Amino acid sequence: MSTTLFALALFGCTDDGTECQRIAAKADTYQTQALCSARVEDALTSDAAMRAEYPTVYAQCMTTNKLAAIGKRTVDINRVNVQFASAR
Repeated sequence: MSTTLFALALFGCTDDGTECQRIAAKADTYQTQALCSARVEDALTSDAAMRAEYPTVYAQCMTTNKLAAIGKRTVDINRVNVQFASAR
């Protein structure tokens, strides 16, 4: 039986969210999306998020497969179903 894991990743973006890079921080994994979502606020106030030199930092829960598919390329976070943001 395969288990879907959810990863909580940070993205640094332009104000409009069209150009985002994954922030080089460990993406924690969780057994459920609810557990992942419960940790979003902590991620947005983490050292990695606070040190990021982007106007907006997003925290996104997604399956580990989806995160792997994104990799380190630039993405439009609006198309990755973003749920949470911390504007600076």
